[in-house]
Amino acid sequence: MPNITPSLLAPDHLRVNLQHFAYNVQTQPHFSWWNHSNRTGASQSAYQLTVFQRLQDRQDHKYLYDSGWVTSSNNTAVTAAKLSDQLVAGQLYYWQVRIKDNAGNISDFSQPAKLICADPSLPVKHGIWRQPQPKTAQELAHIGQVVFLRSPQLKINPSEVDTAIIVAVARGNEPVFAQSFDLYLNGHCLGVGSARQQEHDHGTEKTAIYYNVYEATDFLQDGANTVAALATASSDKQAFWCQLILYKHDGTKEVATTTDNTWRALDGSSAFGDYGVKIRTQYFGMVSENIDMRYYPQNWTSSAFDDHDWPLAWQNPHQMIADNEVLVPYRSENTERVEVHDRNKRVVTFSDQNYLLDLGKEIIGGLKVNLFSAFDQRVTVMMGEQLNDDGHVRHEMACGPDYIENWALVKGQNQFTTLQMKNFRYVELVGFEGDLPLDAINGWAMQQAFPDNESRFDSDSELLNREYELSKYTIKATNQDVFVDSQARERRPYEGDLLVNANTSYSVSSNYSLARHSLDYLIDNPTWPEDYKLFAIEMAWLDYLYTGDDDLLQTRYTDLQYKLNRGKSAESFDGASQSFTGSLKNSQGVDNFDAAVGLVTNDGLVDWPISERDGFMEGTYNTPFNAIFHGACATMAKIARVLHHPDDADRYQKRAEIIKTNLIDKLYDPQTGRFFDSLNADLSVNRHASHHASAYALCYGVYTDQDMADRLSHFVANDGHFVGSIYFIYFMLKGLFEAGHAADAITLLTDPDNHKDHKSFAAILDSLKATIAPEAWSNAYKPNLTLSHPWGATPGLTIVQGVFGIVPLAPGFTTFRVKVRPGNLKHLDLTTPSVKGLITLHYRHEPTHQTLDVTVPMNTTAQVELPDDAHAIVVHDQYGKDWTTSIEHDHDTLSIPMGRYQIQYQA
Repeated sequence: MPNITPSLLAPDHLRVNLQHFAYNVQTQPHFSWWNHSNRTGASQSAYQLTVFQRLQDRQDHKYLYDSGWVTSSNNTAVTAAKLSDQLVAGQLYYWQVRIKDNAGNISDFSQPAKLICADPSLPVKHGIWRQPQPKTAQELAHIGQVVFLRSPQLKINPSEVDTAIIVAVARGNEPVFAQSFDLYLNGHCLGVGSARQQEHDHGTEKTAIYYNVYEATDFLQDGANTVAALATASSDKQAFWCQLILYKHDGTKEVATTTDNTWRALDGSSAFGDYGVKIRTQYFGMVSENIDMRYYPQNWTSSAFDDHDWPLAWQNPHQMIADNEVLVPYRSENTERVEVHDRNKRVVTFSDQNYLLDLGKEIIGGLKVNLFSAFDQRVTVMMGEQLNDDGHVRHEMACGPDYIENWALVKGQNQFTTLQMKNFRYVELVGFEGDLPLDAINGWAMQQAFPDNESRFDSDSELLNREYELSKYTIKATNQDVFVDSQARERRPYEGDLLVNANTSYSVSSNYSLARHSLDYLIDNPTWPEDYKLFAIEMAWLDYLYTGDDDLLQTRYTDLQYKLNRGKSAESFDGASQSFTGSLKNSQGVDNFDAAVGLVTNDGLVDWPISERDGFMEGTYNTPFNAIFHGACATMAKIARVLHHPDDADRYQKRAEIIKTNLIDKLYDPQTGRFFDSLNADLSVNRHASHHASAYALCYGVYTDQDMADRLSHFVANDGHFVGSIYFIYFMLKGLFEAGHAADAITLLTDPDNHKDHKSFAAILDSLKATIAPEAWSNAYKPNLTLSHPWGATPGLTIVQGVFGIVPLAPGFTTFRVKVRPGNLKHLDLTTPSVKGLITLHYRHEPTHQTLDVTVPMNTTAQVELPDDAHAIVVHDQYGKDWTTSIEHDHDTLSIPMGRYQIQYQA
């Protein structure tokens, strides 16, 4: 009999469909977990996965499904044979897993985790709102875009309940306005919703309307319970719908309440000063929050609140889900409300009635206020990302919206939360008479749950440490319902932005679901830059490598193929093309490969704003676009091979090679070691050589040998000065690291010049004072910039993927690379997540040798690449055992199995 031993720990970090509590299980769930062992070289040899309906069933071994022991080393995207036949829509299930290792040891079962099967029959027909305002001149001022909603008091015995959830969806917002309600149970905010809709869902003519499911079990109370929501909407579809569902210990399912005309609905027009004035950008408008505490119902989310004088809710007769829409569960984690208390928060007093609150870091969200006033008074409130030169808030934001509002406070305590999504660090009160305690006004951020302990970095460069924290916090602060460019202005996903967002997110968080959902959204809703559409292919491949799950590749293969059709006109579709359906039918463009030239026509963003393009000269055949296209074709070939389409793979690989050859033959200048920008239609060369042309070529491997890569790198590195925008440096730095010029890349990142408008991260941190990555180096380069634009978060991903060289070599990190390239840095410490577990590295450059401590998660192998001149290599594990001769060597690469090791070498 195998031994149960503490050396093999119970699995944890359980995920279904990349989520910790998946409620989007529609067919076959994909299970993942982390394994842990104290034994060097341990690996999973088998697993046993069980599924049951109620928590008490676990104790009774009453399983709906028991896989038995399955011989497999896989612990990512695991499917359970025959399980889907037993799952019922709308039902709650638990699952757990235990494993056997390669020494025959058996772990304990994991703690159970929950999943819910999607329910296409949810009765989402008519939502509720406040009673419609009469359309008279007297009533026109009351717009009614904000509403307070409360359920009847619900008598619940929590001891009978295994799990309580609330399913919720709202309609009536502008599409880019995104999430429009805060949801409460008994005074506890469960989260924000509902996630923005997705047009052209999976290539159809349908729009996906997302519902969210919120875990509510821990907030039930014995006796009276109340569901509440603060919501906003601006169209005739004004509607909010939810159900509180109780899954009981006896196996039954009970709907405790559904929104109907027994609910109460208070018009929030007076409480929010909602009289038609909106805070606007050119892309959307949102209600100004002129809070008037004479009308704001304090403590309104509590079950004890007396709402008897609130009007009964009105059921909107419009169908919530139209015929051209489909209701589906959201595919990532819910957005939560987080009360922010940063250690750098401070209050500055300008005068007796003028205060500045610096939250310490910028947040995306609103305010939670608990402010005492000695008497009734009015206060002007200004918010913003930046300060003016005089130290006051720049409320008229550079990117468009003007965050200036008025509060009417009452005598005594004033407790309220705001609802709208704003981007700000500073709050200024003008006209407030009284004391402003530090915790009277706090940030009320909107973000997905973020595991701070999964990632950290430290080095002997304080500047690089600060850049990492900037990047990490950027992802934490901007991970709402979909990755976007900036919530302050557009709130729109872009493929180029996602390239940086997702790679940085992979580097600092094990939450992979948001990157996948954002990519899924963008495949259906591509943006205008032609090169951006190609990035969808790159991101799909990265999703596969990082998650180990090929589901997106399988379902999106045809759509991804069509991204390579980047001609500007759809008029020349042939008959076969016209037969395509769904997203293919709706996609613009044709195959723009010119076989006579061996290049593709068209152009892309190159850089933004245009002034940052280093004088790039556009032609018919452009170097940056062709370099990206070469990379997309090579990646598409890999995808085709994984999905067993060998003919497609050969075709894409051949095209990638043809483009690479012709780029070098026609546009590379061997005299200068640079690429020219473009060819004209008559094949004359635009002989301007922007840094962008060479940087994109370097990034996508358009070179023949190391000598050519060295010459390109010398030009791209630009003597230690960044060229182009903060977005473009992603391609610069990636190319430099992979071409063997890490020291040049680190020199660029650690430029200490922090003078105003200098292109350095030192200036971004010290002069611009950004705490979330900005859209541009400073206002001088883009006067309408945002300071909350994650496409500037390249340092975080560069430290992980570049300085440490950590990238998956096989799907799901079954094999991953470690290639520490420290430049002039002497010590480096890193923790970064993977789908298999946490990877940690500690590098020290000692006077006589170099030391690298590596922690390799279970079920993985690290390919540790040492410098070419490394010698006197010695490897010990955590117990002091010598592994020097027993591990695999391939030149300067060590194949390191699971465990903790110290590698010493001279170089």
